[in-house]
Amino acid sequence: MKIRNLLSLFLVTILSLLLFGCAGSDNREFSSIEELKDKRIGIKQGTVYDGITKKTFPEGEYFYFASASDLASALKGNKIDAFAIDDTILSEVIKENPEIGRLNEHIASFECAFVFNKNDHGAELSEKMNVMLKELRESGELDRLYEKWLNYDSDTVMYDISSLKGGNGKITLASQTGCPPFAILLNGKIAGYEVELVALFCEKYGYTLEVDEMYFDGLLSAVQSGKADIAVGGIGKTEERAKSVIFSDTEAIVYGDVAILKKGTSSAQGFFDGIYTSFRRTFIDEDRWRMFFQGIFATMAITILSIILGTLLGFVVYTNTRNNTGVVLKIVRFSIWLIQGMPIVVLLMVLYYIVFGKISIDSFWISILGFTLTFACSVYNMLSGAISTIDPGQKQAAFTLGYSDKMTFYKILLPQAISYIMPSYKSEIVSLIKATAVVGYIAVQDLTKIGDLIRSRTYEAFFPLIVVTVLYFILAGILNALVKRINIRIDPRKRTPEQILKGVKTE
Repeated sequence: MKIRNLLSLFLVTILSLLLFGCAGSDNREFSSIEELKDKRIGIKQGTVYDGITKKTFPEGEYFYFASASDLASALKGNKIDAFAIDDTILSEVIKENPEIGRLNEHIASFECAFVFNKNDHGAELSEKMNVMLKELRESGELDRLYEKWLNYDSDTVMYDISSLKGGNGKITLASQTGCPPFAILLNGKIAGYEVELVALFCEKYGYTLEVDEMYFDGLLSAVQSGKADIAVGGIGKTEERAKSVIFSDTEAIVYGDVAILKKGTSSAQGFFDGIYTSFRRTFIDEDRWRMFFQGIFATMAITILSIILGTLLGFVVYTNTRNNTGVVLKIVRFSIWLIQGMPIVVLLMVLYYIVFGKISIDSFWISILGFTLTFACSVYNMLSGAISTIDPGQKQAAFTLGYSDKMTFYKILLPQAISYIMPSYKSEIVSLIKATAVVGYIAVQDLTKIGDLIRSRTYEAFFPLIVVTVLYFILAGILNALVKRINIRIDPRKRTPEQILKGVKTE
């Protein structure tokens, strides 16, 4: 009965959200920058538009978003009045969202270039890139490639990155999709003008290529820390950025435009038509449903491995320090205080960009390390708290009966402690699987990141977010059910009479 009620509530929520989502907006259409000077302006975080927007709309109220799809959703939802973005990206936004328009004046223009680390290796790569760009520009191939990706569709052919067989090492490319024509998601894979140029670069100079998809504001950090050799995504040259990284020669010039909502806009194309269109674009087109399975696998792998390793680490640390009152215990407690005091996304970024900044280790394993540490701290605290609640007299009685300290712990104290900690342990598992949603900040394509990638391609917010929510709910339920089964088998209070008497002669 409870499951039926939950399903009914869930369906009602979906229908309500879809109904309101199809209601549209009736905002007035702005026709000039002057009319927007004190309005709500959206900014894509980490971009040059932070400074440009504040100069253009000095009296405005500013809101930061991670992607163009988030900006478009906020504009359609009347959360902002306008946003500034590249003209090429805005053209894509308008194509997917006819209710969005643009002002008939540019607010900026800037040169886009590849980004390299400011060291000898980065300088060498930038020089090679400049040589290739010059050759392509003189042959006209650079303009042809730009036009190809400026007018791309699902049939556009991307250079096959897997065919690269270079013997001079590997190039790691940091990129963010949702930046057409520079970097996009096409048929489930990262593609685009700058991505293909880097592939041609690798072919010319004998490198293999690995692409890490991440948020835009992490691109420069990835290059600076050495986690990536090149960064792309329509990155504009600025004097401030040039102090920290090396730019290649200019490979494109883009203009900054202002997006607005058209007057009297209504997206009410028909309720069920809207549902079908959103569903098709989220799952069917380009077989995007396959991407969700990739995200589920990454999320479950990170969660399960972190639970197993975190439980083992927390247990081992506790058992080896439970009788310690000296420096070792103080170090352990300080480490736990430090790890638990940091937001998990900060811990992951510290591990990714600083601790392992110069070491070639996959971000997937770094995320597992981060969550293992946090889960181990929770296990340590749970064990410490549960053991402290057990009557000290039991320990004394065990010693009196000749039990050693180790036997007392494993035979008497630990079995009782486990029954105390299981409710908290299950809660920590639910918290862990939800916390994994931030691993996209260090270039892991988990379930949440896959949802973001699909939104960046379709500019559809509803189905990607709802599906991600439902999948997290299901995955958490599965893990909780598994832990519950384990708890039944190890909790002496939940054993059947047959299990209790197993091996005991009753006749």
